[in-house]
Amino acid sequence: MKINQFISIILILFSLQNEILARRYLTYRQRTTDFEQEILDILNKRFSTNFNSISDVLNHNERKVDPDDHVNIELWNKLNDKDIKNMPQIDDYSDETVATRWLKWYSKISKRFYQVSALLGWNHRTNLTDANQAAVSAQGLRSAPFHRLSLPIAKKFNEYMKNSTDEDLKRIFGRLAQGSTSHNDADVKTRSKLHSELETIYSTAEVCEVNDPKKCYTLSPVLERIMQTEKDYDRLLWAWKGWHDQCGNKIRPVYLPYIDLLNKNAKENGLNDVAQEWIADYEMGNDTEFEHMIDENLKAMMPFYEQLHAYVRGRLCKVYPKRFDCDGPIPAHLLGNMWAQQWQDRLDDLMPYPDSPLVNITHMLHEKHFTIDKMYKTAEEFFTSINLYPMTPKFWARSLFKKPTDREVVCHPSASNFQYHDDYRVKICTVINDDYFYTAHHEMGHVEYYMSYAKLPFAYQDGANSGFHEAIGDTIGMFAISIPHLIELGFVDKDKVNSHYELNSLMRMALQKVAFLPFAYVMDKYRFALFRNQINRDTELNAKWWALRKQYGGLMPPVPRSDPENFDPGAKYHVTSNTPYARYFIAHILQFQFYRALCQLHGHEGQLHMCDIYGNKKVGERFKQMLALGSSKPWSEVLISLTGENKLEPQAMLDYFEPLHKWLKMENLARGYPVGWM
Repeated sequence: MKINQFISIILILFSLQNEILARRYLTYRQRTTDFEQEILDILNKRFSTNFNSISDVLNHNERKVDPDDHVNIELWNKLNDKDIKNMPQIDDYSDETVATRWLKWYSKISKRFYQVSALLGWNHRTNLTDANQAAVSAQGLRSAPFHRLSLPIAKKFNEYMKNSTDEDLKRIFGRLAQGSTSHNDADVKTRSKLHSELETIYSTAEVCEVNDPKKCYTLSPVLERIMQTEKDYDRLLWAWKGWHDQCGNKIRPVYLPYIDLLNKNAKENGLNDVAQEWIADYEMGNDTEFEHMIDENLKAMMPFYEQLHAYVRGRLCKVYPKRFDCDGPIPAHLLGNMWAQQWQDRLDDLMPYPDSPLVNITHMLHEKHFTIDKMYKTAEEFFTSINLYPMTPKFWARSLFKKPTDREVVCHPSASNFQYHDDYRVKICTVINDDYFYTAHHEMGHVEYYMSYAKLPFAYQDGANSGFHEAIGDTIGMFAISIPHLIELGFVDKDKVNSHYELNSLMRMALQKVAFLPFAYVMDKYRFALFRNQINRDTELNAKWWALRKQYGGLMPPVPRSDPENFDPGAKYHVTSNTPYARYFIAHILQFQFYRALCQLHGHEGQLHMCDIYGNKKVGERFKQMLALGSSKPWSEVLISLTGENKLEPQAMLDYFEPLHKWLKMENLARGYPVGWM
């Protein structure tokens, strides 16, 4: 019997069973859920499917894709081998016709290599095996000669094209000339091996119970959930110390030789260090100009952050009396997050007005029987309501939405653009809670951006800068958990919303967004110093990290840390994956600029936090127009197209939180909470 026929029979039985249960049992909901799970188990076992809900079954035909519709790795590499040998002749680097012909040749080969690397990288991150890691490494070696050949040529063309009247040639060659390549196959192989080892350590590190050493947990989902929900000081300390020891300490000896190779490669390409390479990618000025811009944005937000910090510290001192200095830094394990980067999961202890408690989104998701599938469908529905794109069949068929039980994977959420036949995917070990509800919107935002610029030339299929890419989904995520949209979803009773409820909502958002800024700032300030050899690796590799966390965020490690042994930055995924982090700082400023502009287009009047653009296709069309520009224009021009502004500036963020900022100043004064921590 074919699967479609079998599904039809099962669904008929399911419908009849629902009707019978509805008539006979008061416990209808639970019995229906049990029967639904039995159906899913039967289908998955019989046909080797991966249905998580009945909606998955109903959408089976819609999501069915040809399993062979993907890049043919062997063929793509053979085609590239052939085409590389047929590089167009270059007689004159100033000739724009020659430059255009060469660029066409380069783009065809480069795109194929990208497509192959994207697939192999996905295979490895979703199945951490030696074979998959070896395939990634081998592909890096295979593509390296092409990059060594093409980069010097691109730089030569750029010397002439930067004066061209053809804006596309000027921009594309300018971007290509910023690239780098490795000149040593041994370095390529070693770097790939070390990178894979770093990701494997992070993904497989476990913390074991003190009284039951056989009971051990990875970060996702157990340790993450303990940090989010546990209130016991010592239990939180066990989870925090265990993770930082088991992950960070093991990362240290692998990470240092890895970044040495990265720095070596940067210098071989005429750069000072990896910091310069990362900064150039943003197209926001040279090192000094970029860091000054970031400094000024943080400086503008610090008075608000300091008020928020003072209030949080004062309230936590009541929860944990005599556990820490109520005038000093906050121990990093008490803030609801393994890295103390976002604090919203401690909202219950920090709510300004407990008489108007916020809806518990996690509880509502379970009460309304949200499945993992429904969370993503709900996110998609927001995007399509404003005239953005529905997800493609391949997205639904090939994404990893749930942590597998049969293999190790990199659980850190990410989105992937395969640039091949509408193949877009997310990789998220989803748990049904408020954080992942938001994350679903964030990662889907990346996919929306991919689809929006898909028709541009390959060279422009990227965000205006990486900060833009991170900001898109966060902007929609803010709307998704806004008060008016939660009312729209039926999560919040409109009659319960008053000024106290609104202030509680602003507090929740500030704990997520404002608390994040110093962490995001320190992540790359620390690594820039490390790349520039400004940190003594023997005596201050870990101490410098905590000095910066204290200086800019008012946080401290909950227990003494030993520099020869500990490496607490390595307990964060973006360090092990070598992902630049200033993009997230930029995104947190940008998203409020986007948010305010969209609300203005929506015609919203009143406080920004009470705006919701859900269903406004005209507003969405303007948003889509900005996204469709990809990287074809400088980021400042792309920003102007939506907001009318041409620079990164935090005023929109300050405007959004103005009512809370005023309240915090008065409340801290009234409670006698000191502001500052030095």
